[in-house]
Amino acid sequence: MRYLIEHETILEYPNTVREHHIELRLAPRSDGHQQVISCSIETEPASEMATYRDYFGNRVDYFCIIPPHTRLVTRLKSEVETLKENPFSFEAIPPSEEQEWLLKAVRNAPSMNDFVLHRSLLTPTAMKLADAITQAFPRRDKERPLLESLLELLAWIPTILEYRSGSTEVHGALVSAVAQGGGVCQDFAHLFITVARSWGVPARYVMGYLDPGISQIGETLTTHAWAEALVPGAGWVGFDATHNLLTNDHYIAVAIGRDSYDAAPQRGSFKGEASDAQPLVTVTMQEQVQN
Repeated sequence: MRYLIEHETILEYPNTVREHHIELRLAPRSDGHQQVISCSIETEPASEMATYRDYFGNRVDYFCIIPPHTRLVTRLKSEVETLKENPFSFEAIPPSEEQEWLLKAVRNAPSMNDFVLHRSLLTPTAMKLADAITQAFPRRDKERPLLESLLELLAWIPTILEYRSGSTEVHGALVSAVAQGGGVCQDFAHLFITVARSWGVPARYVMGYLDPGISQIGETLTTHAWAEALVPGAGWVGFDATHNLLTNDHYIAVAIGRDSYDAAPQRGSFKGEASDAQPLVTVTMQEQVQN
């Protein structure tokens, strides 16, 4: 599949701000599952953009607006080709060999421990969620393929959380979402990650886009969030708990991290009396006809 994505964020401030420093994680990733054909970012007021790769390999575009201003606009335009048609297309290994496969993967890449050991308010220990969840957590059955246990976890999460737009804060505590029985896509992804890590399985957060023709939640198109878990024989596999789906070529990954804070699309700081403005985000995602 080939998609054209346009992403605009408008920040309006009630009072003048200055010395505005911004980091953007908006440029889609290029890897074995997708290739970026083109990508451009512009800002109003105009700025000189610089780029680096963060610890997780995400492209970060950063810039400064020094003069006083009351409005900041960022615009991304990118064309991406997605390649992962069938997430089940991989050579499975016997369940008896899966644990050693995972241990070897972590030994060969020690940074993988970040996706096993990290805990935060967004991805706490399972014990911290226990009081908010009345039913038993899914358990990994090592006699069966790990993917089967992860699929059961995927189906379990919508029995704990109901999708409710705007019901939780950005980077809000997972315990709060679970206690109220509802949340947004970030909360669904964080709950999947929390349980998978309690099994000792590397799991990470993904921010990106989902083809609006696939989405079932009926909301205005913005960024989407899902989880990825390391599956023996397959590598990183995406689990969209909001839709109870494995990710495929209808998904475009932008940034990954231990939780949503690592993969925030836009972060910044400024000087001035204005409080943080609520962004107005407009996203379009169009499938392109390939010759």
